[in-house]
Amino acid sequence: MDLPPQVQNLIDAVSALPGVAGCFCRPQPLDEIDVEVLSLPGDFGSLPQAALVRTQGGREDEVLIQTEVIFDRTPGAWLSLEFLAWWTRDWGRSGHEIQMRPTALPPKAYEIQLGQTLKFFIEYFVIETEDDYGKTLEVVQEMGKSIKLCFELYQDCFENPAEFTGDIESI
Repeated sequence: MDLPPQVQNLIDAVSALPGVAGCFCRPQPLDEIDVEVLSLPGDFGSLPQAALVRTQGGREDEVLIQTEVIFDRTPGAWLSLEFLAWWTRDWGRSGHEIQMRPTALPPKAYEIQLGQTLKFFIEYFVIETEDDYGKTLEVVQEMGKSIKLCFELYQDCFENPAEFTGDIESI
């Protein structure tokens, strides 16, 4: 299935970061999500429970742009995780309704899962006033451009990262 170019650009921008093993992006209408369904298995487990509980479900005409990022276990992945955490925080501080959160499956189901199910969601909440997802695609395009530009601006930081010194008081 071909994705809209705005979505593909965002996926490509995130996938270009070191250590990104997979990136997926999808819109999720939230206006009909009821908080009672959040405990159900399947797709509901990927929704941002705390945000939806706070608003008692999705707001009218609300769409969640959910970008799923899976990292490999390399030092580059750790740098990219830190970079995306900063980028998300920076966007949130500038007025965007965005968050980044981890998610994982239980440590053991039939087999041990611990060590292979951690992933992160970058989630942007949009009020979509049209039926064509125009605002959503506009935001997705802006996200992709921003991540790509910021990665280019800070490329030298990826090439020569600071070393962790153990001094947690200065973080």
